[in-house]
Amino acid sequence: MIFIIYNVIMSVPFIMAIFGTIVFSIFIYLKSILKGPASTIPKLYFKESALASHLLKRCRLMNRKFEPPWWINNAHVQTILPYFLPCERIEYDREYLQMKDRGVVALDWVVHVSIHKRKRCTVMLVIPGFSGSALSVSKFCGLAAHKGYRPVVYNARGFGNSVLTTPKILSYGDPTDLRQVVKYIHGRYPKALITMVGYGTGCSILLSYLGEYGSSANVCAGACISACFDYSERFSTNTPGLYDILYLTCLKFCLGVHMTSLGKQIDFTQMLKAWTYQQFDQTVYSKLYGFSNIEEFWDKNNPLRDVDEIAVPLLFINSLDDPFNSDIKIPYELCKYYPHFLMVATEKGGHCSFTDKFCDVTWSDKLAIDYIDSVLEFTNKGHTIKYGKCRVRSTI
Repeated sequence: MIFIIYNVIMSVPFIMAIFGTIVFSIFIYLKSILKGPASTIPKLYFKESALASHLLKRCRLMNRKFEPPWWINNAHVQTILPYFLPCERIEYDREYLQMKDRGVVALDWVVHVSIHKRKRCTVMLVIPGFSGSALSVSKFCGLAAHKGYRPVVYNARGFGNSVLTTPKILSYGDPTDLRQVVKYIHGRYPKALITMVGYGTGCSILLSYLGEYGSSANVCAGACISACFDYSERFSTNTPGLYDILYLTCLKFCLGVHMTSLGKQIDFTQMLKAWTYQQFDQTVYSKLYGFSNIEEFWDKNNPLRDVDEIAVPLLFINSLDDPFNSDIKIPYELCKYYPHFLMVATEKGGHCSFTDKFCDVTWSDKLAIDYIDSVLEFTNKGHTIKYGKCRVRSTI
């Protein structure tokens, strides 16, 4: 582990990323102050339907403004700010769940929170990004608990300070473990409803799961905050951005903890030299899964590869100034075609941030909770939701 830390810190790309991020952030910050105010009402993309009409009215989407103060109305400030703000003090009860191949995932259940009881037990399965943990989503979990949900944070094997019992980690497009977790929750709470919220790369696992298992996903509603929709488009670049280097550094630290377990599967010397997603995926995931080339790996792990099979109402919250996804084209057409998709696009917000008040739940977190509340309310009244070419009547 010391070897990993030393080589990462002493590497030229890492030093350039730190210095470049500071200089570039100051420049963009000053530029954003001099620039005129951005539109505060997000752009909405959806297909006309009874569900959409209900959501627009219930969530007040036509006039729901995102208005951060001018001093944090910047993509880089928004993205970095959450790492410096205090997290909500939430107590978790960690549960390790063994998979069929003897791998282990960690579930962090929120405990000792005074909640408003719902008529029916509803589990909120929260999926942070690979570099995140239960701590990074504590404010959202606290809000969900107070709203009557039973929040639980999903930590992929080897991430989120979890153990690694097998020499294997799953890629961002492999929902195998998540499938077993959903089945376990249904077994633990047979009459419960399950909803999902994903952040960043956590959205990729969520979308892969919903698409791969379709109508048998056993999920009622979901929300994706700052999702990356097309990895081949983003990862194929040979010129890494500053945030790419910082994120890859975090991944190397996470994997470096398990160097002993993964030493035979991953060439850590080559991994340390990988400063683009293409090099990293080729060195780590492509070899673990036995793909002959990186393009084949990306094709099999594209979050939207089975989008036609998704049969769950989904909310997408993305900012147009997201520095992590600046080169990604947002698929607005999906939300205009599928009546159970809704896109909310803000001009500002950074990556997985959308902070408008200090030490408070973010704007996106509040919207995600309101959206899921509204979907459950809609289906609880016995309304029918159209999914693609078929019509499914809610049994909630």
